[in-house]
Amino acid sequence: MKSIIVILLIGLALVVFIQYETYSQTDNPRAKIGNGIYVSPDVSTRTGLLYISHITLDYVSVLDPESNQLIGKIKAGEGPCSIELSSDKGYIGNFWSNDITVFNKKTGNTIATIPAGGHPTHLVLTADSLYLLIGHESADGLWIMDIHTNKIVNKLAEGIGILCRHEKEKIVYQSQISTPFVFVIDPERQMIVKKIDVGGRPLELAFTPNQKYLYVANFDLSELEKIDIKTNSVVARISQITNARGIAITHDGRLAYVTNVKSATVMVVDLASAAIVKVIKVGRMPTSVAFRTDGKYAYVSCQGNASISVIDTKTQEVDQSIAVGDNPIMVQVK
Repeated sequence: MKSIIVILLIGLALVVFIQYETYSQTDNPRAKIGNGIYVSPDVSTRTGLLYISHITLDYVSVLDPESNQLIGKIKAGEGPCSIELSSDKGYIGNFWSNDITVFNKKTGNTIATIPAGGHPTHLVLTADSLYLLIGHESADGLWIMDIHTNKIVNKLAEGIGILCRHEKEKIVYQSQISTPFVFVIDPERQMIVKKIDVGGRPLELAFTPNQKYLYVANFDLSELEKIDIKTNSVVARISQITNARGIAITHDGRLAYVTNVKSATVMVVDLASAAIVKVIKVGRMPTSVAFRTDGKYAYVSCQGNASISVIDTKTQEVDQSIAVGDNPIMVQVK
């Protein structure tokens, strides 16, 4: 069993074993959510559920944000890192087994397992839901899969990092975790149309609600870069955002929640004043953050102690900690 804590300072799945103590699911029996792999019927009928990928396990946990209870888990390959959903199917990128799990949303049953190159991690559907973009954390670059045939139809040599879709412009941005660039990708033409030099090591990305700006969490530079979508250029930088890893922006566009993977904190950043207004202590090794659909709570995946920290966005305090399976690397609201 892969129970050694995986710390990801470069991306979701660049694995460096360091002096963190081993944490196993057996250390906390509350993390167990039932025997076998199952999924609640709620998954097919509801939106706004939380999906938690575990990089050292073989499933994605499903959490109901209304009750903050785990309601199921979806069978994946080895080392799921992210999930994407279409109207009837779901897709999981599996780091260790080098494939994509395609599953039926209603039943959770696996439909197909697609070989997808070395360490596929980051997935995003195109705006027309015709193709799935597959980002890798290897030399395999960016792959494009036709979701109707489950066939890989194109492979771009470049593109290693986290994907983020712009809903209005139908373009995709990808932070390059090993080079100081954010790529602008045109899925229609299936090509990289621009490379934005941000410096350092860009990790997660988040759009403002109006999608006029894209913010980049830059680990090496300990800052956020603000990219103007019209010009695809950096127009501002917010400094002193130490060890920036995951990022999400509040529904009103005022604040960014940024995880500091080293200090077990979430920094709340006022985007207008470029100031840190609060530092919230969470579980160990926080990697990603996502807001509930009503914006009342933020959910933080804490890889170092197999938990999700739930932050009340009104008080900006941790409301509770939810025990989940080992090494929750990504939390997503879908």
